[in-house]
Amino acid sequence: MNKKILATALAAAMLASLAASCGNSGSSSSSSSSSKPASSGTTSTSSTAPSTAEGDTGLGFKMDPAGYPVMDEPVTVTACGFSSMPEGVGAWDTPNEIPYFKNQEERTNIHIEWNNMTSTALEEKLPIMFAGDDLPDIFFKTYMDAATMGKYGADGMLVDLTELIPQYAPDLYALLSARDQMKFMTYNGGIWGFPYYFESEGIRMSKLFVNQTFLDNLGMEAPTNWEELHDYMKAVTEQDANGDGDPTNEVACCLSSVGHITNVVAAGKYNLMNRGSSMGGRYIEADPADASGNTLRTWITTDEMKEVYRDIKTWWDEGLLSPSLFDTDYWDNVARAALKDGRGGMFGSYVTAAGTHTEDFVAMPKAPGEHWNYVSGYLSSLGSGMITKECEIPEAMTAWFNYSYTMPGAYEFFLGIEGESYTIDSDGHVQLSEIITNHPELEQEQAHLRYSYYSGGANPGLATDETFKGGETHIISLKGCDNFRPATEGLTIWENFPLTADQSEVINGTKGDIDAVYAEYRAAFITGTKDIDADWDEYLERLETAGLSEFLATYQEAYDMINS
Repeated sequence: MNKKILATALAAAMLASLAASCGNSGSSSSSSSSSKPASSGTTSTSSTAPSTAEGDTGLGFKMDPAGYPVMDEPVTVTACGFSSMPEGVGAWDTPNEIPYFKNQEERTNIHIEWNNMTSTALEEKLPIMFAGDDLPDIFFKTYMDAATMGKYGADGMLVDLTELIPQYAPDLYALLSARDQMKFMTYNGGIWGFPYYFESEGIRMSKLFVNQTFLDNLGMEAPTNWEELHDYMKAVTEQDANGDGDPTNEVACCLSSVGHITNVVAAGKYNLMNRGSSMGGRYIEADPADASGNTLRTWITTDEMKEVYRDIKTWWDEGLLSPSLFDTDYWDNVARAALKDGRGGMFGSYVTAAGTHTEDFVAMPKAPGEHWNYVSGYLSSLGSGMITKECEIPEAMTAWFNYSYTMPGAYEFFLGIEGESYTIDSDGHVQLSEIITNHPELEQEQAHLRYSYYSGGANPGLATDETFKGGETHIISLKGCDNFRPATEGLTIWENFPLTADQSEVINGTKGDIDAVYAEYRAAFITGTKDIDADWDEYLERLETAGLSEFLATYQEAYDMINS
């Protein structure tokens, strides 16, 4: 089912880059093998800095053609990050016991001294560490937001990677250059971190799934458009779709929140969020009135948005949505509970979210409308990895981070050891081994943690449909990508816009109030306590009072800066 979109991206990168050797002269313990796609080993010709993609750098290390540094002498680097610490058989005390980091040390001569903690503890301690000037050499796996990272970077606490990435991270640079994404990495005057790069279409594209067992019980075919989806939800609501004798306990629509429902209808039926869901989630899209695409607007104030509210109100009035939809615990106690119990009719997600009933669901045969804009950007968690001012070898550590953006590095980081923790079948697809999927003593995630540090996200590396083995790349999810892809053709996807410190202050100062007004009127319009037509001007006025014009103007300024 996998389209192997990575091959396309790397081919594009090579057209814009200088080809380099893809050999692997590292330690024999490396899990890289010829059965996996090779590293791109490229560096863009657009860099003004001299390339050191291979050979002696003159800085105490050589660049191996495979994309990592080899130190002349052993060095120790301190690192801090969060981890899902495994328990049970074979639990590790340090990530250095995981194959990727064990092999990295043998390949590079760089020993990592780890300070690991839970994500909650790290979130609490990060500000204290920066305020107390008590920093490790690098951070690995952090969820630091871009604005905060930009502040610390501008204050001199983090190393600016703007010139280092083109010189010492050729594989990451090739990925970024292929889609002109370096400009989206720059916050407050510099590039301060390494991103989690989602090459995986399964991760980036949300899909809609329907319950095949329900369809069979109801004598229906899978819906292919909005009208058929409505009819299916109505049948689930009124009939005993799960066959347990109770026609009232099914939950037809298990989308995770009213906001999720709104986004699905807006992006999928009315072509809103027309630059994808990354900036669409901030209510920003391109104004269709400007053919250049360079004028921004907020989609929650458009005439099409009225129709979105009308559609969802119809679902509400007909009882197709849970009466608990607006409760804070709706997802946990209603939608997710129904999916787990086999009572859910439809859900939408990037991931297969039905738990033990996953196999009951199928992706809709096609997107329900002409357009499907619910696709996010490639760049996530820009501060997944950072080099601090304490690091004495920032160039070498840039190259050390680079290896996780190569294909051999990505396979090893996410999957472990070929032939032990995973295999590659005759079609080139990854299969997790039984030591992970059917461990005699451990749950799958715990078993996987023996071979990979991926759990919890914020991984500074390259996630593809093959290397990342989560619900997003389950076969049902990838089939959904195949089905929905035609409706995404021609879609331009914006990454999150980088902001200056002043711009961040404006956005942070207005978005909370805008969110509150939007949520208030969305609920009122859907439930009928306010009239969509009669109270529309009031809704717009309240958004204006909340700072919508300043919010939009600030994002327009940021967009103009990106493209200047």
